[in-house]
Amino acid sequence: MEVFGSDAQRRMSTMGEHLIQLLGDDPRFCSHGRGIQIANEYSGALDDAVSMARILGITAIESIPRQEVTKTREVIESQGLKTDTIACYLGGLKCVDIARKVLATRALPEDLTVRVIDRDSPPEWLQAFAEVAMSHGVLPPIGPVMRGLSRPGFAMVVVDRSGAPVATAGSVLCHPPSSRLHRRAQWGQLSTKPDRMGEGIAKVLGAKAMIHSHEKLGATGFKTGIAPGNAASARLCERLGLEDSGSDIVAIIDPNVYSEDRLTK
Repeated sequence: MEVFGSDAQRRMSTMGEHLIQLLGDDPRFCSHGRGIQIANEYSGALDDAVSMARILGITAIESIPRQEVTKTREVIESQGLKTDTIACYLGGLKCVDIARKVLATRALPEDLTVRVIDRDSPPEWLQAFAEVAMSHGVLPPIGPVMRGLSRPGFAMVVVDRSGAPVATAGSVLCHPPSSRLHRRAQWGQLSTKPDRMGEGIAKVLGAKAMIHSHEKLGATGFKTGIAPGNAASARLCERLGLEDSGSDIVAIIDPNVYSEDRLTK
């Protein structure tokens, strides 16, 4: 199984991938290839999230209204766990319209080629994706998700004429078919090599990933998380039609199991 990151991240990703297969079509749980997250759609979400953190070392509760975040974190931390927050950005089909307008007026630099990772892609393409993503502190999804094997998803890696990786993007339908959120794709994983930043690559590639997600996966909505202080990512998302939802994703970390400070940048 192709898995990336530190030892703690690899353990968490691998365990999460096996566990999500056992959980099957349970709408309480979702996964974008980096462990398991808890849908904040039912009354027992917090208890399940704490239990999942004890198993995997880290998990997250999705979309907690911002006015409830402080109290939620206090409850979690009172149990000897750590927390982190990420702003939840959401968008609908308007994003696809915006993405099409972007691609009608802009293109990637002529020396770049987009490779879409699927079940038949060579392992080197996934390693190229990981090289760029991890240089920015972004944890790549596990291989079966990037390849679209364990649930509908894909990854994109942009390479230059020499074959060197330059930028990444990806998307996955992280909620199971039984969930009302099934058609909302987890979108993003946008990273660009430092020496190619400022060329508009992320915006064009992000637009390509949105359209591919809609046309190939059937996505009708998009979700991404933005860490506090990451103003550049917030601006890019807003230009592609996503908006701050007014809710936060609250990560829960058991420091006795998971040695990293957060799941990903």
